[in-house]
Amino acid sequence: MNITSTVKLKEYMTEKINEEYNYLYVEKENMTDEIKAATDIFVTYGGDLNEGEAARFKNLKWVHVMSAGIDEIPKDIFDKAAVTNSTGIHKIPMTEFAVGLLLQYYKKFSVLNEAQKNNEWITYSKSEELYGKKAHILGTGSIGSHLAKTLQVFGVKTTGYNTNGRSIEGFDQTYPIEELNQRIQTADMMVNILPSTPSTTNFLQTDTFKVMKEDAVFLNIGRGTVMSDDVLIEVLEEKYIAHILSDVFNEEPLTQDSPLYNYDNLTITPHCSAKTSMYIVRAFDIFLDNLKHIDSPLDMQNVIDYNKGY
Repeated sequence: MNITSTVKLKEYMTEKINEEYNYLYVEKENMTDEIKAATDIFVTYGGDLNEGEAARFKNLKWVHVMSAGIDEIPKDIFDKAAVTNSTGIHKIPMTEFAVGLLLQYYKKFSVLNEAQKNNEWITYSKSEELYGKKAHILGTGSIGSHLAKTLQVFGVKTTGYNTNGRSIEGFDQTYPIEELNQRIQTADMMVNILPSTPSTTNFLQTDTFKVMKEDAVFLNIGRGTVMSDDVLIEVLEEKYIAHILSDVFNEEPLTQDSPLYNYDNLTITPHCSAKTSMYIVRAFDIFLDNLKHIDSPLDMQNVIDYNKGY
């Protein structure tokens, strides 16, 4: 069986695969029709499959996405093969990143760092505590649950939102996401971890931010598509809330002349919340476990339902 990957794996990973399979690493721009036709298993980050080319993968049985996002996988690929992703590998790095950004904001680390650069010993700096604050988290999956449990260690009260309000470990309370605007008034922090699906695209409108506390913050480590650029800019311009911390945007990378760089109430990070040295290791472990079940896809981890988007 032939495995083709546009993800560059570590040497020990390829050696393990080659014990039983024919492995080939190909840069995505060099994926010829001949290679596609010979591929039984395709490993990808998700951005190198195009609509209408499923027929070129004549023997395709399974696609594994080495990330959580599957919104770039065309429907005709789902019609042809099983598709799995790497959900679950992001909870540790993204939780650490989220807590780091929140602490940086509330503890004013950037102000202290700037003072050091200026050889200045400031006596006017005063920070805030996470303790006693309320975090409302959109998305109660593995990342949301892990983040909620971590925030609870700091004394933060956690509220989660999912499709039906079902209880999830780590959350003090949960609600259906359709009730967001009725519940968000009490939030000190709103965190988005929703995937990009038809139901979440442009889900956040200005109405949500208008009813939030003026000193609240919004942290987005999910997808930029949860709100349009027009909504983002209006929230920043009108200062409905105190600050936005965003790792994701509708168009990435941001251009150097992007107007978003001009807002001092916006903290920008370059879609890096999950990027650590352990990323590829954890994703490969899921791939390797699923490889054992290539003949029984129902036993695989993280099999994606195209209609649900996850």
